[in-house]
Amino acid sequence: MSDRPVSTALSPIATAGLPVEFGGLFADFWAQAPLGLCLTDAKGVIVAVNAAFCETVGYAAEELVGSSLTRLLTAEASVRGSAAHQAFIKGDDSAPAGALYMHKSGRSLFVHATDTRVNLPGGQIFRLTTLVDLGLQIQGAGQLRQHQRAENFAALASDIGNDFNNLLSIILGYTAFLQDGSLDPPRLNTAVNGIEHAVRRAANLIRQTLHLSRRDELAFQRIEVGSFVREFYRMGAETLTPGMDVVLDLEEGLPAVLLDPQHFHHALANLGQKARDLTGPGGRILFTTRWTSGEEVRARFADAREPSYVMLTLCAEPSKSVLANEENPAVWAAAVRFAEKRRDLAILVVHSIMASHRGYLEVDAMSGPALIFRLYLPALLELGKGVETAVSAEVLPAPALRTVLLVDDEESMLHSLGSALERKGFQIIKARDGIEAVDFFKANAARIALVLIDLGLPRMSGWEAFVKIKEHTPSVSAIVMSGHLEANLKNEILKAGAKGYLQKPFAMTEALAEVNRVFSTMG
Repeated sequence: MSDRPVSTALSPIATAGLPVEFGGLFADFWAQAPLGLCLTDAKGVIVAVNAAFCETVGYAAEELVGSSLTRLLTAEASVRGSAAHQAFIKGDDSAPAGALYMHKSGRSLFVHATDTRVNLPGGQIFRLTTLVDLGLQIQGAGQLRQHQRAENFAALASDIGNDFNNLLSIILGYTAFLQDGSLDPPRLNTAVNGIEHAVRRAANLIRQTLHLSRRDELAFQRIEVGSFVREFYRMGAETLTPGMDVVLDLEEGLPAVLLDPQHFHHALANLGQKARDLTGPGGRILFTTRWTSGEEVRARFADAREPSYVMLTLCAEPSKSVLANEENPAVWAAAVRFAEKRRDLAILVVHSIMASHRGYLEVDAMSGPALIFRLYLPALLELGKGVETAVSAEVLPAPALRTVLLVDDEESMLHSLGSALERKGFQIIKARDGIEAVDFFKANAARIALVLIDLGLPRMSGWEAFVKIKEHTPSVSAIVMSGHLEANLKNEILKAGAKGYLQKPFAMTEALAEVNRVFSTMG
């Protein structure tokens, strides 16, 4: 990437929306280049595109010229796209790196993008984006993605195959014992129990593999972690942790979190089984919960962006008899080796589940003769030490303007959220796509107190609509809603000027509380 001054010695000409200063030779190259070319001004508005670019992204030139460059990015990427464009215009060459472009049909494009700043003598700065369709170069992007998925799965498949072969060897070994007619009952029971245990482990490997391979729709519920853990171990302690002492030391009054109960149940089952296998009979599992700040979590996970988290800790301790008179007991050494292992299937599943909840898993075997699992889940309400109590959803203020522009392409969301706001005394203007949102706002800007807009909208993305609304009225108050689960999305949206953020799915009380909080900050 570089800054390139453009000479105006060439005969001035305007072709396909290009500024006349670019000259005739550049215009000829623009029209004939087999590469996709897009010229964007300093504000992020597309000035010109060539035919190859239009073919790559699936739009006609008249659809793109005059619209925001973020129109070509996925909904969640468009938030960072606006900030990245401004940073690039100001001189940060690395800012656009990793931008994900989207075809008009909605599919992600497999392209290589290069960005160059173009400085005109008059002081104007443009961003010239070159797109190369890599899918065509390798005879189909689908084939490449399939090949990459196969490569990524190969290492894990090797580990799974190794585990299955080990289990089969154990079963065959115990089967040989059973063929010995001289076995006494104790040894016979040992062989039967060993086979049964190996079969259970093999069945669990299959369950874990299926869990990683499927793409279930998550069904989030507002849940208090301590209550969930109590019920989970009340129902399953006998089968999950037989012969172990389970202690629940769960703090009261912690904020709720959003959980998919089935998936989180699976995560706790995986961790309980690992704790049991590594500590052995007579061990103890201690569960604790506490509130923790976003700063504390970010010290461990750099991409953590939530202001606060609920931490659930599972501490698995071997029995005192195992640890007695051994400075470095074998069971502790096994726990350390396990913690250092990168591709344990059960733990990979838990990592996957936590990622889908915008949370994190930490495995620690270095804090003493115990294996510790720490799970961090984003807190819904900021309650507890050092955190302010959330604004009540029951008592909404009475601002001079009580009109809300509500934008969502789901009729059920427009109806349910609109009705909830109307019951609190607000007037609602409803829009069903980004273009409607911009038009309705411009026509009613004087009386609209708040814009409540979804990120993923048809015709024009919610982010592009928000940017246009903010350009029209820089002081606008807006709350952005999104169903995307990217960990840093909320932080990027707030940095870009939104007053609030709602992560879908949310309860109506949460939405009303967020509306109330934003209104409470208005002068």
